[in-house]
Amino acid sequence: MAHSKNNIQETMEDGFCLVEDPDDLEGDSDDDGFFVLPILSCKSKAKSTEDYAEAPKYVHRKEVPLEDVLKDHALHLLPAKALFRFKTVSRRWDQWISSPLFAHRQTTYFNNISGLFCQVANFNPSFISFDQDACGMPDPSLKFLPEPVYVRTSCKGLLCCQSVGENVYYICNPVTKEWKRLPKPNLYHGDEAAVVLVFEPHLLNFNESYELVCAVTFPHHPVVYFEIYSSRSSSWRVSDTVCCEFDSLEFHNGGYYMEGVVYWEASSNIILAFDLRNEQYGILPLPANGGQYGNGTLSVYHGELCYILPHYQDNVCTIYIHGNMDMSLKSVINLTYDAGSKFDVCRALVFINNDILILALGTDMISYHVREDKVELISTLGGGAWSTYVPYVNNLVSVRHPLIKDKGLII
Repeated sequence: MAHSKNNIQETMEDGFCLVEDPDDLEGDSDDDGFFVLPILSCKSKAKSTEDYAEAPKYVHRKEVPLEDVLKDHALHLLPAKALFRFKTVSRRWDQWISSPLFAHRQTTYFNNISGLFCQVANFNPSFISFDQDACGMPDPSLKFLPEPVYVRTSCKGLLCCQSVGENVYYICNPVTKEWKRLPKPNLYHGDEAAVVLVFEPHLLNFNESYELVCAVTFPHHPVVYFEIYSSRSSSWRVSDTVCCEFDSLEFHNGGYYMEGVVYWEASSNIILAFDLRNEQYGILPLPANGGQYGNGTLSVYHGELCYILPHYQDNVCTIYIHGNMDMSLKSVINLTYDAGSKFDVCRALVFINNDILILALGTDMISYHVREDKVELISTLGGGAWSTYVPYVNNLVSVRHPLIKDKGLII
């Protein structure tokens, strides 16, 4: 090797470095196979601060178009209605947003509750959006389904409905109007079935699957059966686990799913929990009169399961938030709201974004921002005491696997 240690040191002091991999870098090669690159000198020969700040001439910065940055890092964080508008930006964006890969990614990342499906008995459902410009619904009455339905439960973009007068369920995405009719269950569920939809999308799992879990009761028969539909097998099965601990049990508000466990609020002041993985049930206590009137609800507050119980009197709504495994009282919120003559029910609906509580006060639906202590009127279209309120996430989830053909269409 022609270069000695002293030569190398002198070369570095002169502002150059020697490398042995000329295939990866650009510069001038010397006679001994070494590659000579200019470097920023760390010696005292630098005459000014500009010598330190100047970037090497061989470093090239690649400018990424803003369009690509938005496409790769922002689009999948938006709700579905906003995405349909962005499809008009260019043909490239239209193809990307319409692809099954993007729909899967957006379903995984976008999980914000966008609004509520509301329904009064014997009427078509409607949708109340928390942001009409970004989270609207093309057909809120769900008339794209083959028959009239009751809205039952939803989970991360999928909506479960039950046919009127029949023991038939439909799973649909009301944003894309995709739907699937499920086979009839083995047990009779009735019009007020306590069903909970379970859907957990994963970024690396493209074969998205869901389950429908139903707690089935029978009049004058103190037994609760658990029947489960799986999209993997496209069939129902009755679990071997049977709950026989109650003389009578009536469920309120459908149910709630969180981290592998389904919860039902029951009339006998208890919460019935069902672990899907182990198919075992457990019982949590409810606050006094919690399940008696059906005006409380199960939700998530700061990442934990909670039970929200409101009480309205003299234009003041007192909200009791219970948590932990014993559902003990954790906090109390007081807000002032004049419901006027329209008041006939006070009902907690859902917590969104860990800070906004949605309430039904008479025919008014309001949002209460806890940190800001601010009340806003969302809608006056709530149906009162007999209404069903189902939270919904505005995303592009596909009801069926995108490679399956149905009626000649790839969906």
